Amino acid sequence: MDAAGDTLDGEEATRDSAPMDRAEVGVPEAGGDAPEDSAVPRDAQDTPPAEDSSADAPDAALDAAPDAAMDGAMDAGSDTPRDAGTDAARDAPDGDARGDAPDGDAPDADPPPPVFPARIGHLTLAIRTGDGAFDGTDDNTLSVCLTATRCFPLNVLDVDDFRRGEIDVYHFEGVDLPRASVDRVEVRSARGADAWRPTCIEMQWDGEPVHCADGLRTLFGNGGAGEVERWTDPAGVHRGCVTCYPSVLTHGPVVGAQGSTAAQVMVRTDATRRVALRVTDTTEPATPERRLVAWPAPENDFTQRFALTGLAPDHGYSAAVEIDGRDTMARARFRTPPREGAPVALRLAFGSCSRDFAQPIFNTIAAQRPELFVLVGDNHYANSPDLQSLWWFYRRSLEVPERGRLLAATPSLAIWDDHDFVGNNTDRTSPGRASALRAFQDYMPVPSYGQPADPGVYHRASHGDVDLFLLDVRYGRDPPGPSSAVMVTERQMAWLEGELRRSTATFKLLASGTIFSPTGGESWLEYPASRNRLFDFIRVNRVTGVVLLAGDIHRSHLRRIHRTGTGAYDLPEVVSSPLANSSGACPASAEPDAAQVACFGGANSFAVLDIDTRLPDPRVIARLLDERGVERGRMVLLRSALR
Repeated sequence: MDAAGDTLDGEEATRDSAPMDRAEVGVPEAGGDAPEDSAVPRDAQDTPPAEDSSADAPDAALDAAPDAAMDGAMDAGSDTPRDAGTDAARDAPDGDARGDAPDGDAPDADPPPPVFPARIGHLTLAIRTGDGAFDGTDDNTLSVCLTATRCFPLNVLDVDDFRRGEIDVYHFEGVDLPRASVDRVEVRSARGADAWRPTCIEMQWDGEPVHCADGLRTLFGNGGAGEVERWTDPAGVHRGCVTCYPSVLTHGPVVGAQGSTAAQVMVRTDATRRVALRVTDTTEPATPERRLVAWPAPENDFTQRFALTGLAPDHGYSAAVEIDGRDTMARARFRTPPREGAPVALRLAFGSCSRDFAQPIFNTIAAQRPELFVLVGDNHYANSPDLQSLWWFYRRSLEVPERGRLLAATPSLAIWDDHDFVGNNTDRTSPGRASALRAFQDYMPVPSYGQPADPGVYHRASHGDVDLFLLDVRYGRDPPGPSSAVMVTERQMAWLEGELRRSTATFKLLASGTIFSPTGGESWLEYPASRNRLFDFIRVNRVTGVVLLAGDIHRSHLRRIHRTGTGAYDLPEVVSSPLANSSGACPASAEPDAAQVACFGGANSFAVLDIDTRLPDPRVIARLLDERGVERGRMVLLRSALR
């Protein structure tokens, strides 16, 4: 429901910005305090006293819940669930989920379950709207009440929620409500000109699943036939079902950042549950299975990143997801790259701009069998500074079946552009950037998130002797205009220069959400201080084998950017856009400082790079493919020409 809601903005955060140099056995990677500028979920809105429509007394409401659901509910102690996860745990260099130690070492103990506090600090509601023709609503003000006066508004700020057949999630932090005072689960409707029918409501207190009611049929509205404005669950707080989702594993697995001996896997659950990742080496099946265990926390929207280390280079792996002791049958499958610096044959696919909910192109990408897939921005279109809205769009993107299948079986890397940052053409001055970073960290398992003193989404990865440098062109970007304006922070530029200087890779891929060549719109050309500094650094320091990757512009290009001067060579640029969005026509003429090799517009597309560094003259074949897999452009790059 597109309606204004209360959010909180403040100081910016640097949570989890350090590189993930994780040990194989560490603390669980769960939870974290919200940065002040993270548009943290709203607290309850006190309402005027209303007539108690529940016949249940407080104790009866709590007694209705099964004993297992309420274990620890009334334990005295800290208001923070013990071992549910903290920023310190998540950010620690040795901070992967605990698991069996490799190579026969004594296993570390599994992290214990959290002890839930007697006062509710973080309330989560997940509600499924019915799939009947008139079950959804876009004109109703709804809330859930746990007492006569403590009611919680159901509204995700920049989302059209309450759509037929969909599940919406609502987080509230800082609730500070004694569990013992909860005497109802009541739904209230106000100004309900358009009726709404929920079919399932579930609730978590500090992550603990305490309530689930399925099979509901009540129609909420403002007095039409069969409509009610208030309804109280006659069973009170109870668990009549396990979850409103089809599975307690709601999203994932997603195979994220990889090295030759490391990888990451992200999953999301419906609540704080015991999640085990059981990892097997499919190349050498006799290798002992590894098990990592964690308890996802509501502060991260119940996402959990597992950092896998001590893996073997160029080996296949399968990671089974087990929740509360049961195999979900979900598998993450991947192959680790060869050792850094080793000659490789690598197929890499990439793309940008995924707005449409129908995304069949991901099946076409999967059919190309890439070893690595890179999302270079506009990976969703939340266009919002609101944390809950950003979480909603990340969840929705993983609910696209074609996309979910690809990311479960193909290692991926990601950066953002403007629409999945906080809005169109946004920069460092735009409100909500720390909320965007928090959501990105929760859902995008990449090697690192900028640097501790310079947060963002930039990072480096390697695949044999191919290095990838993925840039953040939003978090530190100046507003355009002055000639001194910069595209990236001084710290990010210095980081990139240092990494390029140290790299001995045959090919060095630089990925940016914004394109490097002229477009008539947003471009590095609008920031000459940054563009000239980067290009001059490449020339003066004789950085060889550079290939530029970008997205954003809703058409795909193969270009060569002209460079002159001692040590210069024309810089190839591969632009891939859109994956699932409207697409514009190609320009009639070439841009002034770039030679256009090929252009494809008017339909969805992606790019594939076939890189072979084993050849006497190593080669990149860059291809543009449409949604059916038909080639629409090709550019061949020889290492001998990139020097």
